[in-house]
Amino acid sequence: MVEFDVPQSVVVFGGPGISRKDPDFMAAFVLNHILGGGSFSSRLYREVRENRGLAYSIRTGLVPMMHAALITGGTATRDDRTAETLDIIDDQIRRLAESGPTDDELTQSKSYLKGSYALNFDTSSKICAALVQIQVDGLGIDYIDRRNSLIDAVTFADVQRVAKRLFGGELLVTVVGRPKGVASREHSR
Repeated sequence: MVEFDVPQSVVVFGGPGISRKDPDFMAAFVLNHILGGGSFSSRLYREVRENRGLAYSIRTGLVPMMHAALITGGTATRDDRTAETLDIIDDQIRRLAESGPTDDELTQSKSYLKGSYALNFDTSSKICAALVQIQVDGLGIDYIDRRNSLIDAVTFADVQRVAKRLFGGELLVTVVGRPKGVASREHSR
């Protein structure tokens, strides 16, 4: 908890992620999209924004760096709704770790990730960024051709296994603002 006079409490959460070279990376990529990876169909978007109107946006993302990997997320909400927002985030992450996604979530996520990939190539700067990232990640010159089949190969069992791996323990949470009903606590790991 960091007390700070801002209009809303800002919530940032995260924990150990999965390296880009890890065989489970593509399953983590699909799982992240299901949880909060930037579309209006993610679990967190649906539960935090659509169903309860607690935040304007909420997102999660994989951060695969060269020597470390993270999964991160964040949102901002009214001070008096911060505890409720944190409970919902925790509940959705726990449910995903325990049960995995639904078949429909898995199908929709894979479809979205495959269909939206072309948007990475609609400007010269995006093409350059995508090609440089492919090179940095050592994915090979044929990655663009292979990517959709890698996503298609992700199974329910893969995503369920990776959900337990990523979300089986507690995530670190930082809240900046003046939230009501939220107190600092020591991390147990």
